[in-house]
Amino acid sequence: MNREPKISEIEKLIDHFKKTEREHELLEVLKHHHIKGPDEVADVIDDTTHEFHKESIIINRMAWREGLKKKTLHPFKRFFWYFRNKWYVRFGIYWALLFMVFFSFLNAPIFFSRLNISEKTDSPKTIITQEIVGEEMEKSASLAQGEVIPKGSHIKIPKIKVNAPIVFSPTADEETIQKYLLRGVVHYPGTAKPGEVGNTFLTGHSSNFWWIKGSYNYVFVNLDKLVAGDQAVIYHNENKYVYTVASKKVVTPEETSVLKQTDTPILTLMTCTPPGTNWRRLIVRLEQTSPKYVKPRIVTKETIVEEKLVSTDSNSLGAWLKKIWESISGK
Repeated sequence: MNREPKISEIEKLIDHFKKTEREHELLEVLKHHHIKGPDEVADVIDDTTHEFHKESIIINRMAWREGLKKKTLHPFKRFFWYFRNKWYVRFGIYWALLFMVFFSFLNAPIFFSRLNISEKTDSPKTIITQEIVGEEMEKSASLAQGEVIPKGSHIKIPKIKVNAPIVFSPTADEETIQKYLLRGVVHYPGTAKPGEVGNTFLTGHSSNFWWIKGSYNYVFVNLDKLVAGDQAVIYHNENKYVYTVASKKVVTPEETSVLKQTDTPILTLMTCTPPGTNWRRLIVRLEQTSPKYVKPRIVTKETIVEEKLVSTDSNSLGAWLKKIWESISGK
């Protein structure tokens, strides 16, 4: 007469197989009788009642406890396998899904209304900028009664009786400047033009060989007689500029710092000294006194700008999803 084995007998059987190192044979027996682990659910669940075979549950538990099977399954998965085919679990899931769909359908206007209004406050970004602001000033010095501005560019220094045209040299090489000096006072290339902010640098002869013909061989021969307060006038671009002597000094030919630009309009006059030689250079520096130059001011301003660049694809699925997320998260 056949009977069901007792649990104690099964435990002794398992213990026997372990001691004789024949666990693999027991596993083959379990496999032969379709008694497998919970990783193959179909073999241990009744297709009609959707319940676990009791024998399968008992033997698998014993096998796990005795170390005959590798415990690779998470406890939550075992719990899920047990309950996933229960009719009341399926009914609860279906009812919950149906309720969510029905609730969303009825309250769709509420969701869309909340998307259009955000709790966050707009806080535009403020940046600090600096601007150079220059005050309006006259373009030209006032003319004396009957004074006429000559055509082209000229320089007049009444005290030493200088009245010469200003010639603008295209290059700073020695040969070119020497040729232009025969035609007047030469503007050194790369320096400011008359009326511009910066150092306007002019050079002229103090002497020359007598056989070299030229009307301006001695134009700056008396430049050393200028003192502080004496004035020079320049006519350029139909405007008049008055300069007043501020300083004078003698430098070596290598001292090119006299060509440096400045942040105010000044006039620098240069010639060789002593007259008849080219040993040194006489430098006379004058400041523009008319029209009066007003130095620009640096003004600090606060400017409100957008925090980010404007979107060109706001009517897109990605933009719509982003808007929903920002509304939910409150960002």
